[in-house]
Amino acid sequence: MKSINKIALILALLMTLVFPTVAFGEDLDGETNNTTDETQVSSEVDQDADVETDEDIEDEEVVEEGNGKGKGNSKVWKEAKAAVEAEKDEIEALKDGIEDELEALETSLEAAEALGDEAAIAEIKLQLEAKKLEMNEYKVQMKAKIQEMQEIVRNKYTQEELEALKEVSLRFDSIENVDVIPVENVLFKKGNAKFDTPPVIKEGRTLIPVRAVSEALGAKVEYDDVGKIVTITKDGKVIVFSLAEGTVTVNEETVEIDVPAEIMNNRTMVPLRFIAEQLELTVEWDQETQTINID
Repeated sequence: MKSINKIALILALLMTLVFPTVAFGEDLDGETNNTTDETQVSSEVDQDADVETDEDIEDEEVVEEGNGKGKGNSKVWKEAKAAVEAEKDEIEALKDGIEDELEALETSLEAAEALGDEAAIAEIKLQLEAKKLEMNEYKVQMKAKIQEMQEIVRNKYTQEELEALKEVSLRFDSIENVDVIPVENVLFKKGNAKFDTPPVIKEGRTLIPVRAVSEALGAKVEYDDVGKIVTITKDGKVIVFSLAEGTVTVNEETVEIDVPAEIMNNRTMVPLRFIAEQLELTVEWDQETQTINID
């Protein structure tokens, strides 16, 4: 009996000493290590998620500021531009209506003066003055909308891009007979252009980077570096500029051009009015606001 008790005591001691040690060892080599690995992986995923979230927040902040390239910035910019364009078109339509009324009153005034109708002359002159005041008010509104449009265009660029454009502008200013046009002064009604080289006026003609104007007008551009040839294609019309020869063809027919395309700041610059007219668009110069409107 004593032997049995002694054996039981020894077994109990062994269980107390051995099994906790084995269990602890499994935790170190197995579950604990697995938990540590999972924690590390989870931490890395969280860190990645935090980075993405930070980037998203930064992009959203950029979009709200309206300056730079953020996610959704293009959509925000286009919506803002479209809204101002609609308001500008409405004011312009009203202004055009006043111009028609002024023209009609001028005709009536000539008729009244021919008849010597002093009462009619006085009345028509009063109407003319009122309409001219109304016209001036619409001109003020139109100028404000154009300035708003210019600000929207500038907001499409990051500060770094604007600084780069400024540096190029300073270089162009040193070239004789070349005047730089601010990028916000070229307004495409139904297109969006972004310049890395500013447009210029040379010999009374506006030259604009071919890539920017073609993208704004939805045209395709191809370059032949060997032959120094630039080809613009849109709606079945093919315009080919030969930089080496200073010539241009439209649908394989040679066309006279007063200002040839040329290389400036490593960019091909083409005459804006020529391109626009060949693609059946209109180009208008607004002297008061110093803007070019392409419709």
